[in-house]
Amino acid sequence: MKKVFENKYFVIASRIFLGGLFMYASFDKMANPQAFADIINNYRMLPVQFVNPLAIFLPWLEFITGLFLIAGKWVKSSLLLYSTFLLIFIIGLSQALIRGLDISCGCFSVHPSTTSEVWLRIVEDMFLLFISVNLFKYLPEDKLKTENSINIT
Repeated sequence: MKKVFENKYFVIASRIFLGGLFMYASFDKMANPQAFADIINNYRMLPVQFVNPLAIFLPWLEFITGLFLIAGKWVKSSLLLYSTFLLIFIIGLSQALIRGLDISCGCFSVHPSTTSEVWLRIVEDMFLLFISVNLFKYLPEDKLKTENSINIT
């Protein structure tokens, strides 16, 4: 497993994939913060006064994290933040599933007509978390100084 996650081509492809996914997920949320706030509120996890600030702040943080992963800047920090987000998303989705809440996850779209199978999103997030944690774990600091950009030549 270590060899796979230390392969520079796999690392670059994974960074582009993870970063692009987070950036894509942020677009609709940034464009529709009130709809995203409604989705966050549907999870019934946060006090109401935290919902709107989170709905504004989180998509931008997702976007910037994804951008840094793709650009190869602060990769270890971005992977740590990425993994933390995924863990929080898994907890939020799991508690909604356990409590029987019929919600749209808000992962990629904030439109209420968008249906999502929460259990499938949990599995997907666990897969992404596996990749992110292993990239963080096996990416040595010295490689970051020489391979921190998309340029692989």
